[in-house]
Amino acid sequence: MVNEIKMIALINIALMLIAMGVAADNLMIASISGNGFASFKLLQSDTDNRNSRTRNSHWYLMLVFVFIIQSQVLQYGDWFGGLTKKILNGNEQWWAIAIVFSMGVRMLQELKMKNKILLHFSFQTNTFLGLALSTSIYVFAFGCSMHWLGMNDGNVSYTLLPLLIFFLITGMVLGKYHFIKTLKCLHISAAILVIIGSVVLIVQKLNVQL
Repeated sequence: MVNEIKMIALINIALMLIAMGVAADNLMIASISGNGFASFKLLQSDTDNRNSRTRNSHWYLMLVFVFIIQSQVLQYGDWFGGLTKKILNGNEQWWAIAIVFSMGVRMLQELKMKNKILLHFSFQTNTFLGLALSTSIYVFAFGCSMHWLGMNDGNVSYTLLPLLIFFLITGMVLGKYHFIKTLKCLHISAAILVIIGSVVLIVQKLNVQL
């Protein structure tokens, strides 16, 4: 009984760490949006024209669009995990852990690129959409991996979706006021959280087998 409680606790801890890391990857998207909002607001106050006012509101809408897309992608990942589970012949949990760990490593590799964007606060549409696509892939992989781990009972959505909202809002505020150092630290922390979560899953998996 005690071992089962420990196992459940480890899984929940791992789930929370990974979900926080995946959701925090949205910080870059939100910071670009926040910076765009601040820039267009200044433009509006200087020129006071309708075009700048219209463009100003688009950044909020883009964040809402990102959230809707990622919430749908999460469901698609869960569906894909159920579709492919039988193909993996009982090794789906190890595949899930491998995917989650590789996500953390990939996020670390992307830090250099993200730091360059932060230096210039590039908020071109292509940059924004590219980052949105990258993060959505992580959300898809997260949903798929959680299904393979047998954690597809709704806890995944209840855990990840509020975190997505939180980090989108947080990133927008940080981008608006140019907290570059804070954003860099959070990006590093996000990747580390995913890696730590995957290590916790490995430990839990090995304990079950021993």
